[in-house]
Amino acid sequence: MEKLTTNRGFWLAFLLSIVTLGFYSWYLIYAFAKETNIACKDDGKSTSGLLVYILLSIITLGIYSLVWYYKWINRCNAYLIRNGKPTGLSASTYLLTVFILGWLTLGIMYLVVFCKMLYLQNAVNATYNEKNNLV
Repeated sequence: MEKLTTNRGFWLAFLLSIVTLGFYSWYLIYAFAKETNIACKDDGKSTSGLLVYILLSIITLGIYSLVWYYKWINRCNAYLIRNGKPTGLSASTYLLTVFILGWLTLGIMYLVVFCKMLYLQNAVNATYNEKNNLV
């Protein structure tokens, strides 16, 4: 068993996303899918990886990316609930931000949701590490 990363912070991730022209965001999708599949392996589901994410997002003109995040958020929250931990970002907040609040707040809410995504994966990883005595 490998210890999963629990220290992804907003400012470093934000800076790396800007400096790498968005490629770090793709790395995060890869890492989130991999880590979620490791932590949540007992639920019988699978989170698709980066290649599927990119291809289906292109084919569906971006709709698949919304579906991917929605399913990932729900899977992470279900894992936290099963382990008696508080949930993080809700899927409804994500969708509300994407469709309404993001552009109304000039993108500030997008950054808030990005931050909450990082902390959601950190919480899942911390729970996994704690559960498997990898702390």
